Amino acid sequence: MRALLLSSLVGFAIASAAEAQKGRVVAVRAGTVHTVGSEGTLSNGTILIRGAKIVEVGEGIEIPGDATIVDYGPDAVIVPGFVAAMSYYANGSPSKRTADPDVRAVEGFDPYRKYYDALSAGVTSAYVSPSDRRLIAGQGALVKLAGGEHEKRIVNGSAAIHGAVDRSARSAPGYWEPPVPVTVDVGIGSQLRQLPKTTMGAIVALDELVAAGRNGVLDSDYGPRAPGVFVRLLDSGVPLRLGAVEQNEIRAVLDFALRGEVEVILDKANEAGALAEEIAAAGVGVIYRVPYTPNTNSFDRGKDEDSRWYTFDAPARLRAAGATVAITGSNPRDLLFVAGLATRGGLSDEDALRAITLTPAEMLGGDARIGSLSAGKDADLCVLNGAPLSGQAGVLATWVDGEKVWWYGMAETSRSSKRRATRRVHARAPTTVIEVDELHVGDGEVLRPGQILLRDGKIAEVSERVSHPVGASVVRGKAAMPGMIDAFGHLGLEGSKKVPKTDFAMKSIVDPGDEVDRRVATYGITTVVLTPRAASGTGSPVMAYKPAAENLENQVIGDPVALRLRWRESARIHSGSSVAKLLEKALGYRTKWEEYEKAIAAWVPPVEKPEKEDEEAVDEEEGKEEAEKDDKKKKKKKRKKGEKEELEPDPLTGEWVGELESARLRLRLLFENPGGSGPVEGTLRCDALSDTLIDVEGTWDLEQRELVLQGSGSRGSVELALHPKEGKLEGEIAADGETHEVELERKSKEYPVARRPERRAVATEKKKAPRGKPKAPKRDAKLEPIVRAMSGEVTIVIEVQRDDEISECVALFARYGIRPVLYGAEDAHLIAAQIAGKVAGILLSPSVLVYEAERGSEYRAPYSDLQQAGIPVAFLSESEEGAIDLPLRAAFAVASGMSPDGAVRALTSDAASMMSIDHRVGRLAAGLDADVVLLDGPPMAPGTSVVRTWVNGEEIRP
Repeated sequence: MRALLLSSLVGFAIASAAEAQKGRVVAVRAGTVHTVGSEGTLSNGTILIRGAKIVEVGEGIEIPGDATIVDYGPDAVIVPGFVAAMSYYANGSPSKRTADPDVRAVEGFDPYRKYYDALSAGVTSAYVSPSDRRLIAGQGALVKLAGGEHEKRIVNGSAAIHGAVDRSARSAPGYWEPPVPVTVDVGIGSQLRQLPKTTMGAIVALDELVAAGRNGVLDSDYGPRAPGVFVRLLDSGVPLRLGAVEQNEIRAVLDFALRGEVEVILDKANEAGALAEEIAAAGVGVIYRVPYTPNTNSFDRGKDEDSRWYTFDAPARLRAAGATVAITGSNPRDLLFVAGLATRGGLSDEDALRAITLTPAEMLGGDARIGSLSAGKDADLCVLNGAPLSGQAGVLATWVDGEKVWWYGMAETSRSSKRRATRRVHARAPTTVIEVDELHVGDGEVLRPGQILLRDGKIAEVSERVSHPVGASVVRGKAAMPGMIDAFGHLGLEGSKKVPKTDFAMKSIVDPGDEVDRRVATYGITTVVLTPRAASGTGSPVMAYKPAAENLENQVIGDPVALRLRWRESARIHSGSSVAKLLEKALGYRTKWEEYEKAIAAWVPPVEKPEKEDEEAVDEEEGKEEAEKDDKKKKKKKRKKGEKEELEPDPLTGEWVGELESARLRLRLLFENPGGSGPVEGTLRCDALSDTLIDVEGTWDLEQRELVLQGSGSRGSVELALHPKEGKLEGEIAADGETHEVELERKSKEYPVARRPERRAVATEKKKAPRGKPKAPKRDAKLEPIVRAMSGEVTIVIEVQRDDEISECVALFARYGIRPVLYGAEDAHLIAAQIAGKVAGILLSPSVLVYEAERGSEYRAPYSDLQQAGIPVAFLSESEEGAIDLPLRAAFAVASGMSPDGAVRALTSDAASMMSIDHRVGRLAAGLDADVVLLDGPPMAPGTSVVRTWVNGEEIRP
């Protein structure tokens, strides 16, 4: 009886608490409230909540006496809880069938999981997909990521029929189901090939599904249930959400929607901007997936003309045409950031905020409960510390159903005090004047306003007001900063994975910028620290250069600027031993040269009597030269008609220049068999034939006097048949099915690379060294970079990861007077205080946020932490044209807590200093190279775009 009574009392207490909670009144205040509804934006607004619902929203509303007041202060901003229009929180394995509308995402959603990753970013609701990679994957659902009862967290269990017509839907395997029972006359059946394999195949399949469903066909190729369920869902008003990326796919979906009078939502829609008018006319909504994934490695987009490099203007173009558009990203956590990226394409802040709140709620059938702040709706809020689309706003708290479910510092306050303590750190260029509202110098200084004078390829003056020389071009804009630096990239390797020798001249592989190099520069990347893809035992050479520079003379900043080494050995116990031996060997080498230089400085050469010049011998030699000239003239006069022109031994090697269809054609050849026939190799550059440099090879036939070359460019194969004639090369070029006549003039007789090869020394009689003169040590090109590093002229980049190895590594280099740049250094934050000042900087992985399970929902920000500890960091791409991701990565780092000035330094001055190139680039200062980026807003805001770029004072155009 006592137990029964106790149980009853406990039950009554719980029920009473629940009822009290339902009726609890809370007033939430902030300096700014964006309702995204009819109330608009409020100053000093209040949201009155009773239980899980909003009762009233306004300015100066009356607050009941029993209400709990939560005031976030005048600088805080409240917006509706964000609605992620895409997530994989319920994504499972796809059905065996290409179309299976019976699969329900809501059944795969886990209501007991803690979705702090999304809640900490202000996301309160999300669309969950059943799976991917199918024409019809199933039914997606709109759910809440926190709250009470499971049923109430399902905002719409059938928010959309989830499918796709793009490439992702074309991987459905053949369908096979064994007959039961198996008999001899029936056999085991055969595999059914499933649509789609093409865009048209997808539309045919959709038409067949609708027809089979309307006609009650049970034995269709899509199974007995799929057509009927599909049609019933459509007839009940469930929209069909179809992934379509390219324009032809989008048009196919629009045609299907109009023909079948089907409510369709376009998903992904990368190329929807070009079809904005058609989409708006069709009344089709768009869920636009921003084509950038923060916090990931860079990847190359392709160098062909039809390669898709990201743009962010589609949402703006859709809204301008009157279409409805929601915005989403690859991860709900990044929703606010990707909405900011959409503003750089011209979308207003108001539309961008609506695109991640009310619009997706409307599209997915949840706007009666979520998406805006108005009376009667669920009390789902996001509290920010700044303007939502500023690029720096952080989430202070997240509310769901009137309850605070996440707040800043939540993980710290709830963490057990017994937890193991984790150490944290925290040709002549034109004269141009650029005038901007904000001039970011690169070292943290900002001039407001600021001006910069570019003259002769250099920065001539930087100030709030600079001189305006007569005839100078004046450019005005919002903001400017130094050209950005890819601190460790591969642009220029052209896919090569070779690791060159230590003494290899990296400058020999580069060439003045092609279209891809110029496009990279238009994204703000003006300097690339070019590294091989791995380190060698004695060190891989690292070069700094400007890919988009117009000529070789000012393209290369330094070669080498760094030497790349690896600390770890195959047997970890021996890690660092090879590096130690190399340093000791270099020290001995330097000592020998120092001793020699002292000795040669102290040596006094003996006095020698000058030898009497043999004037007769000189006169005789001059007479021979005159006779040879006369012979050549006579031979030229005696040449008969039809007789072949006499050729020099090497009539090919060098640089040849001509024109093809008004485009400059430049052919560089190397022939290594003077006086005979043999193989020829070289390069061909002509924008009329290829967007990229063409490697050519072929043969020279001396007897026929014919040069035949072949190569492959971005538009196909290229063939040349050329003949020497009076110092020129004449003939034909065949490319893209057409033949062109060309005439090339020889500009040089040397095979040109970035460093002009030394002329072959003239054979002379070796003179005997004077008696007593000190003998110079033998030069060792493999040790020279390390010796230069000891004097601070070259950087040592060392790959090392663990904290114990980092300590040993830094200590070893300190003994030789070297402050290395650490590469990788995952554990550097654990010993940041110990190594600060002893390293030139750290090159981290591309991840600006690192998840640590022990920190709960908090992420560690390694870039920001190390900067706060006084250690320079720099952004790197470790890719070729993927370097264009760096400004986005920096913007994401700022959105994740890094200071904007720190991010600018990591892209410019700190990167330059770390790589020993700060005497040329990295800052806007008089005397440095005129590499400048003009922006349409603050440098690290996600909505800011690069407007114009200058390299060596020349504006770069794609």
